[in-house]
Amino acid sequence: MTYQKGDWKKDFEEAVKLHQKAIDGDQQAAKKAFDILKKIKLQAMNHSIVEAYFGSSSALIARDHPDLIEKMNLAKRGLKALDKAVKAEPNHTEIRMLRANVAYRLPEMYFKRTKTAIEDFQFLISDYEKKKTDISKDQYCEFLLNLGSSYQTIGDSKNAENTWEKLLKINSGKYKKLVEQARKTGGE
Repeated sequence: MTYQKGDWKKDFEEAVKLHQKAIDGDQQAAKKAFDILKKIKLQAMNHSIVEAYFGSSSALIARDHPDLIEKMNLAKRGLKALDKAVKAEPNHTEIRMLRANVAYRLPEMYFKRTKTAIEDFQFLISDYEKKKTDISKDQYCEFLLNLGSSYQTIGDSKNAENTWEKLLKINSGKYKKLVEQARKTGGE
């Protein structure tokens, strides 16, 4: 796969579709997305959204990898790419969503990235509340749920409860059980 300037976008769209399948648990899709993004990344130098999806795909492969050392290396590579993308474009909603979700799902004990997840979820929630983005109400509610869980993970019960109460005022039907479950598990 060799690309002329800008002609990688169709393959990028395919990689994004595969990435979504990987999020839903398809291990083969994770590997395919990673391989496509790795090639695109070589052609689309310093393209933040490509870097972010590459980082997230790396983390998805890490999730499913059987070898613990390789799992750690892939996760660290993914975080490095996501941090690079956010640094290049700190106000890019999609990049922040990708990093927030990766940082949120990594075990705090090993990666110490819950504060990054909190920062990104706060950014996304603020953007939604200021009507700056096209984040859906469902995504907004998920961000509130995950932000509360992130606070709980770092031992900030007050902010966790405040965040969950805000969520329950918006949509208690769908999230009541999820909040109760998060309260019981202590966040992580």
